[in-house]
Amino acid sequence: MATDRRTKYTKSVIRQALFDLLKEKPLNKITVTDICKMADINRSTFYSYYEDVYALLTQIHNELFENIVVTLGNDNWFDDLLKLIDQNRDLCQVLIGPHGDSSFIRQLMYLGYDNSMRVWQKIYPNADATMLDYSYAYLANGVIGILENWVCSNYKLSIEQVGKLLMGITMNGLSFLEQGASAYAVEN
Repeated sequence: MATDRRTKYTKSVIRQALFDLLKEKPLNKITVTDICKMADINRSTFYSYYEDVYALLTQIHNELFENIVVTLGNDNWFDDLLKLIDQNRDLCQVLIGPHGDSSFIRQLMYLGYDNSMRVWQKIYPNADATMLDYSYAYLANGVIGILENWVCSNYKLSIEQVGKLLMGITMNGLSFLEQGASAYAVEN
């Protein structure tokens, strides 16, 4: 039991060191030595858990994506996804922020593709598959852009504000702005 606690602690400080370093510089400039110095551990300790920096980030990605996939299966997936991002602020700031991982963003963007296509084909049975595909790309990039802005602004808007903004723009386009979006604006 004590070993499990020490293992959890060690993995936690390694991850936190990576998050802190990713706020300062891109992943390809971070070394195992950098992480070990910041986490105050030996290199052998790092290598007992991870092969390299990329393996560490991959494991973190996989764990977050498992949670996201579970979230997408819920009826309230949209609200749950925003809560998951909010609960993992440090991780999301690193993955989506200025030194973020483009593969993570691409994976996030296409997680909802199959479900969206299935729903849209029912709602718009006469729509061309190619047009649905382009429409998804447009909407997904917009959603990712808003999430990136939210994360990079250090979560300036509340979860509720971001949720209403995303749903409003998705359902009504920019005319949402005429429909009282200013009620969700934040004072600078």
